Amino acid sequence: MYKSIYDTLIIGKKVIYLPSCHSTNDIAAELVRSGSGMEGAIVITDEQTKGRGQRGTTWVSPPRMNLTMSVILAPVSVPIPDQFLISQAVALGISDYLSTYSDKVKIKWPNDIYLDNKKICGTLIENSIQGNIISSSVAGMGININQTDFEGSRATSLAKMTGREFVKAEEFSKLVRHLDTWYLKLKSGNHNEGIRREYLNRLLGYNQLRHFRYKNEIVSGTVTGVTDYGMLCIRFTNQIDIQEVDLKEIEWIWD
Repeated sequence: MYKSIYDTLIIGKKVIYLPSCHSTNDIAAELVRSGSGMEGAIVITDEQTKGRGQRGTTWVSPPRMNLTMSVILAPVSVPIPDQFLISQAVALGISDYLSTYSDKVKIKWPNDIYLDNKKICGTLIENSIQGNIISSSVAGMGININQTDFEGSRATSLAKMTGREFVKAEEFSKLVRHLDTWYLKLKSGNHNEGIRREYLNRLLGYNQLRHFRYKNEIVSGTVTGVTDYGMLCIRFTNQIDIQEVDLKEIEWIWD
């Protein structure tokens, strides 16, 4: 069903399809540990029973509806202090793919993708460090393709947006090509500032007044950027100094 992609340089040369599995990230990580996880290999499934998201949450997706996959990367040239570049490059690849269908695609920090203020993709990046290098990285992603019913109102899909059904194998090929393009830029080491700049250009809430839950209070503030370490920078209303916050410290409040 999901074929290897022959016109990419790294990502998608090997595709491991599992009709059902517990977690594509866990399987990809095990392949890396066993020495059989080549760079660019993809583990993809039609049913993930124990998918994981940010903050230790679970990723729930009905069977055969969406793209649920993990990509094995070997970003050894990326310095450990700059490892957030991996998340940024992956997010840019996914947003490029989705932007072929809509001009309302944004990256919600740190690396989820939103379409018209609704979540269409969740991403989980797990890096492995050995010594002073990032020896491997597993980039897990779940992209809502054909699902149209969601428990909450803060989610969407390509099918829900367009009113038509998609052939997932075709969407998979398109996605992989965009991921490969941005990963090559990351691997070269010559586009780091360009990756950071483009990430900011697509960042949800950048230079906009937004509402957050911070330190058990509802506050307003403006996203001013992201540090090289991946911390979100916010200037809260009536405060002069810019605060750097991590994922566990802040929650977005939607109108």
